[in-house]
Amino acid sequence: MNNPEKWEKFVGEAQEFIESKNLQKSELAFLEERGRKVGLARKAVLSGTDDWVQLVKDGLKTYLIAHSDYSKVCAWIDRCPDDALAALGAIWTNSEVTVLHRVNGFCKWVPSEVLSGSGSRLNVASVLLMGMDVERYPYYWHTTFQEAYRRTGYDQPDRGGEEAATYQHALDFLDRFVEEAFKHGLILSNRLEMISLIKPLFDDLPVLSKDTPLHLPNDLLLLAKRLHFPPGFLENIEMLLEDKRQVIFHGPPGTGKTHVAHALAHCLAGAEERVTLVQFQPSYAYEDFVRGFRPTVTKKGQAGFRLQDGPLIQAAKRARKDEGKELVPKHFLIIDEINRGNLTRIFGELYYLLEYRDREVYLQYQRSEGETFSLPENLFIIGTMNTADRSIALVDLALRRRFYFVKFHPDDEPVKGVLRRWLGERSELEWIADVVEQANKLLKKDGHAAIGPSYFMKEGLDKKMVERIWKHSVRPYIEEHLLGDDRHLEQFDLKTLYEQVAPVVPMDGDEEQTKSEA
Repeated sequence: MNNPEKWEKFVGEAQEFIESKNLQKSELAFLEERGRKVGLARKAVLSGTDDWVQLVKDGLKTYLIAHSDYSKVCAWIDRCPDDALAALGAIWTNSEVTVLHRVNGFCKWVPSEVLSGSGSRLNVASVLLMGMDVERYPYYWHTTFQEAYRRTGYDQPDRGGEEAATYQHALDFLDRFVEEAFKHGLILSNRLEMISLIKPLFDDLPVLSKDTPLHLPNDLLLLAKRLHFPPGFLENIEMLLEDKRQVIFHGPPGTGKTHVAHALAHCLAGAEERVTLVQFQPSYAYEDFVRGFRPTVTKKGQAGFRLQDGPLIQAAKRARKDEGKELVPKHFLIIDEINRGNLTRIFGELYYLLEYRDREVYLQYQRSEGETFSLPENLFIIGTMNTADRSIALVDLALRRRFYFVKFHPDDEPVKGVLRRWLGERSELEWIADVVEQANKLLKKDGHAAIGPSYFMKEGLDKKMVERIWKHSVRPYIEEHLLGDDRHLEQFDLKTLYEQVAPVVPMDGDEEQTKSEA
């Protein structure tokens, strides 16, 4: 438990993190607001008001609890309200009892089919405790504390022990953290501030494969780890989607816009069938996207036309079917290369509906007289826009006002550091990130021509593969932007760039030459 060197390193990293201003005040504000909402639920339960069920559900609806656990708890409350009241009364009692009694009392009332694992029960119990005193009783996340214990040499809690003992062990760790921080001149105010610091800084979640299913809102942390993005970046996009229902990722090619759009949509939707993909092109029209008459062959073998719904209406209908559910699932429509189509022609009356989700309009093509259409609140739209083809400035102002725009650029975080972080985990070729950054500095006059990290994020990457990628993919891309400027183009020779940023690391060819000379 007492390892001065590990504690010193742990506190030092925390100090650097705070000084870098990466500690998000918005995260603290969110946790404080969550504590307030759970506190309202506690007050309703203890006073016996009729609205306690809804207030408890509102208080628990947060990314701090797994979506599946939240759904099971809500269903249990509806099915067994008396047992739920007993469990909530045990953890929220006004009696002067220890936190161990509170957690144990709650866990004993919750059936295993509702929350099957001790980690799930403790996670939910800790969020409920936030309603008593959010600064004194922060939420518990098993992975976070396990990693913090490992890095500081702090004793692990007993395996198979009661949830209450595990939670008390975590609180003791936080108290020890504040003592060690004080020794090194770092003043931390309370346990809440400590956990909000530890979570983004020290959480070392397992690397996921591309096939790992993602279902939960709090899987944004896992997804961020897989994408090599800071969690706050994805959480910010989620907030933008909640506010305006539609965003556009814009930036040069190779910056991961489409990949992130797919991953984020599947993560938040939780099911493949809730995500619809369409790609715009110059010939794409309203009839293709919304609804129109399409050529068909009748049963008699004669040519004819049939009124057919496009991907927009199909996605809206699927989303509409889920609106009546207690926990309404999110549906996503991904529009890849959104700026390659004639947007005014494609969207038509959707310009109005994108801004006014609660209104209805008459479509150009109706299946019945007087038929109206509206966009459901649980249908979210993510567009991707390659700025090498067309600048945002050329996008219709009316459409720009209806979307939030999220920049993906190799010169800005989080995209700037993605390649370096990815290479750092998989190979000793981190100099590739230096080469790409150096090339982008030379392309500074045309920011939309910057080289994205995706070109080199390939398994099995070695120097020979780097040379092939540069010769057959990156170099032709640069030549297209520097057409006729041969003198400037010479600066983008891979070996030239390589020698500027990594002269002590020989290229494969240089190694062979050195051996022959020897």
